[in-house]
Amino acid sequence: MLLAAFVLVSVGFMQRDLVTAAFQSNPYHGSLESVVRGEQIWGQYCLSCHGPDAVGDGPASALLPKRPKDLTMIAPSPLFPDGIVAYRIAFGKNTMPAWHDTLSSEQIWDLVSFIRSKSKR
Repeated sequence: MLLAAFVLVSVGFMQRDLVTAAFQSNPYHGSLESVVRGEQIWGQYCLSCHGPDAVGDGPASALLPKRPKDLTMIAPSPLFPDGIVAYRIAFGKNTMPAWHDTLSSEQIWDLVSFIRSKSKR
């Protein structure tokens, strides 16, 4: 019982940044200018793996151990908050690299705007 409690507290502590990110909203939400800026950043940093339409079919995707996710199918906010998308761009996960040392927070939010513009949901 004590071990289970310790594990739950540890996991919660390790994920606190992710939970905090869930409550962040895109300051550029709905901005066409942000989408355009995001598309330019996408072409430079994301297209090679995620493809031009964000479906995970970029030229480098064949070299990856696991195909990138189809970002056009991400659930809309509030089911899948923009802050979580921004967090994953910034800090990566599995084969997704972290971009927080390369991109500014404004650029990351522009990428979120671009990704959301590609949504099929």
